[in-house]
Formats: sequence, structure tokens, C-alpha cells
Amino acid sequence: MLDRADNRVNLQAGPESGLKSSARHGFLRAVVQFALMALVLGGAWIAMERLAASRVERSPRAFTPTVYTVDMITAKRADNRPEIRLYGQVDTGRSVDLRTVVSGDVIEIHPDLVAGRRVTAGVVLMRIDPFAYEGALLEARANLSAVQGSIAEIDARLASEREQLEAATAQLQLASADLDRALSLEKSGALTGKEVDARRLVLSQRQQALSQSRNNILIAEAQRIQQEANAERLEWKVREAERKLADTALIAPFDGIISDETVEAGRSVSSNEVVASIYDDTALEVRFTLTNAQYGRMATDADPLVGRQVELTWRVGGMGYVWPAVIDRIGARVTAERGGVEVLARIDPADNPVQLRPGAFVALTVPDRNWPGTFRLPETALRSGDHVFIVVDGKLRRRDVRLIAWDGEDAILDGDLVDGDRILVTRLTEASEGVRVRNPSGVPAASPDAQQLPAAGKDTGR
Repeated sequence: MLDRADNRVNLQAGPESGLKSSARHGFLRAVVQFALMALVLGGAWIAMERLAASRVERSPRAFTPTVYTVDMITAKRADNRPEIRLYGQVDTGRSVDLRTVVSGDVIEIHPDLVAGRRVTAGVVLMRIDPFAYEGALLEARANLSAVQGSIAEIDARLASEREQLEAATAQLQLASADLDRALSLEKSGALTGKEVDARRLVLSQRQQALSQSRNNILIAEAQRIQQEANAERLEWKVREAERKLADTALIAPFDGIISDETVEAGRSVSSNEVVASIYDDTALEVRFTLTNAQYGRMATDADPLVGRQVELTWRVGGMGYVWPAVIDRIGARVTAERGGVEVLARIDPADNPVQLRPGAFVALTVPDRNWPGTFRLPETALRSGDHVFIVVDGKLRRRDVRLIAWDGEDAILDGDLVDGDRILVTRLTEASEGVRVRNPSGVPAASPDAQQLPAAGKDTGR
């Protein structure tokens, strides 16, 4: 009842009293919301302060420098001879083109006269029809026999003429003595002048007979000289015919491999025609080229270039086969198209399952000049081509070096190094003066005299 009365009173109070009541309610609501916000913020601040006050205080951690685990090698000064890797081609040290000396039809061929077959010295590889050459030999021998018969006839005539000369000489002496006696008798009147003249005539006849015998001997001797000259000429003809007959057989001059052949049975060949080629497979050599720099180093080395041992490798069927070789001679000219000096090495035999053939492209290992008192280090030890790092008391120290030569993956160096220095061989990006390092075992490298630890994956023994 009262509420209704109040409402009626309020309604009767008018619009002005309603507006005042709404403003009062809005103010009170804002105050309450602000109070709640302040209460929440205050509680949160109190909770944060309590948490901060309850945390445990920690002492600051000391700075520890980075220590790298690296591989090292001990430097050792020694005589080092690098090896040069080159390429060359196998060639024949002795090869011959087999030519026919005479012409004719081929009547026989050896079954091994085929390219790639091996033949032995003295084997008849081919034979030409010998009929015409047998006839020429028979004729030459007959002519020689005729001349030899003429010489025998002249010798017999000479013997007869010499006997007649002896008889004529004796008769001349008798006639001369008879004339002397007749002249002495003519003085005493025992003989007439006519009888003396008759004795003079006999003496003259004996002198003519003696002169004729001498002339006959001279003529016979001249004829003999002519026939001897003919005999010598005919003897040469006989030898020529014998040689041509022998040349109808083509004989292998040495043990070797037939490299080419162009003849068949029944074919007619001419003189000086190449019918086959043969090379000695035990006298092979390899040709390769040294650059001017390489040749200059080796030529001034104490160890002469000629006679130096080299090694060649022929890769066939996925396998590499090795032969030893010895440098035999230097090319006569500089090969401008190859930019160096040609060198020839004699290949020695080796017990390999494959046979080396001319024309094979091979790899060679040639000893370079010897460098005494130098260091051999892996290529990973060299930095920027002019320095390395050594390890002293667990820290890196730079040492300047001079690169002399490369030997595969190793560098031949000289410089500010001594025996026993521990050389860094790990490719460390942070490598610089003072960087701390240690061995893979975890032990710091404290002294150069420590035991050498070889680089992982590197063959340090040379």
C-alpha cells in the first residue's frame, strides 16, 4: 500500500525529480567500478612484489673461451722429391716395314701373317714363285763355269809357252857358243865366211824363237787377266742370282707382332712393295711432354733426367695396370704445338695379365727435382699460400712459409719452421693468432715435443 502511495507521490512529483535520481545512480556505479579496478591492481602489485622477494639470487657465470678440437701433424725437415702426373702415348721402339725385294706371284703365305699375330725370327712369312730366279742362277753359274774353263786353258798354254821359252833360251845359248867358236876358227882359216854366216843365221833364229815365246806368254797372261775379271763379274752375278732366289722368301727379322698386312696368295707383287709391318713388343717406349718449367727443374737437378725411373699406368676394363720405365732420351726439338720438350722412356717388361699395345694412352708418374731440407705437409695445412699455424701451449701461432711445389695433395714447403713444430691441418675458419685448440683426445697441445697425431683421413707418411 505504501509503495503504491510512494509511486503515486513520485509520479506526482514530476519529471525533474526522476532526472536527479538517474544521475545519482550513474555516479555511484562509476565509483564502484573504479574502486574494484584499484583493488585488483593493488592485489596484483602486492603478489608481484612477494614473488620477486621470494626468488633465489644467482652468482654471475665466469666467461670460458672456446677451445677447438683439431688435427695436427709434426713438422719434419727432410729431402723431398715430388712426383709429376703426366699423360703419354705408347709407341714402338723398333718397327719395320717388310718389303718384297723381287717381283712375282705369291705362292705361299704363313698362317700367322695376320695383323695382331705374334711371329718368331726366321719364320718364312711369304714366298714368291722362284722359277725365273732359279733359271737366272743356273745361267749365271754356267757362264762362270765357261770362264773358269777358259782360265784353265790359258793356264795350260802358259805352262807350255814357259817350257818353250826355257828350250829357246838353251838353244840360243848353244847357238851363241857355236858362233863364237866359228869366229875363232875363221881367224885360223879353218872355216869359211859362208859357214860363219850360217851360224849367225841360226843364232838369229834362236833369238826370234825366244822373243816369240816371251810374247806368247805376255799375251796369255793378259788374256788370263781378262778372263779373271770376267770370272769375278760372273761370280757377282751368281751371288746376285742366289740372293734374289733367297729373297723370294720373306723372313721375319725378329720376334714381334704383325701390325699390318696387305698380301694374299696368288697376288702379283712388285719389288720394294710394302706387304706387312712388324714391331718388337719387347722394345716399346712411351712418349710424353714436359713443360719448359718442368724440364728446366729436372735438367738442373743433380740426378740426371736420362736414366730416371718413371712409372706408367694403363687403365683397361676398369683396372689399372702398372709398368716400370726408364727415361732413355730427350727429343731433338722443342714441340711448340705441345708447349714443351718431348721425352721418350723405354718400357720394361712387367707381369701383367694384359699386353701393352702401341697407341695406348697412359698416365705417368715422373719424379721431379729433389728439394733437400724441406717440409712435406698436407694441403689443408697451408693458409692463403704463404703461412701455416703451429700449436704452442694449446694456442695457434702463425708461421710464414714459401710454397716450393705440389705433390698430389701434399705441399713441399720451406720457411719459418723447425723440426718438431706441431702444424694445424684442420680447415678451421676461426684460425688466427691465440685461438685455443686441443687434440681429438681432448688433451691440450701444450708442447711441440708432444707425440704426433696424424690428420684424420690423411696419409702423412711419404
